[in-house]
Amino acid sequence: MIPGTTYLLRGEPVVAIVAWRQQRKTERMPRVPHLDLKPTTPRNVMVQLPDGTCVVRPFRGLRRAGAQ
Repeated sequence: MIPGTTYLLRGEPVVAIVAWRQQRKTERMPRVPHLDLKPTTPRNVMVQLPDGTCVVRPFRGLRRAGAQ
């Protein structure tokens, strides 16, 4: 996912502004009792909707604008 790329969300074009940060497996995870942390971060992106508002949502559901 590249910021600035146009995707389709329910048929409406949206522009990706900020992508998720993939955590590396080599980074140290904090040791906290009773807290299970996954080795990767959630795949959330900030998109700009056609009306100009910005929303943070899961990357799931976004489709490439050129692929139909």
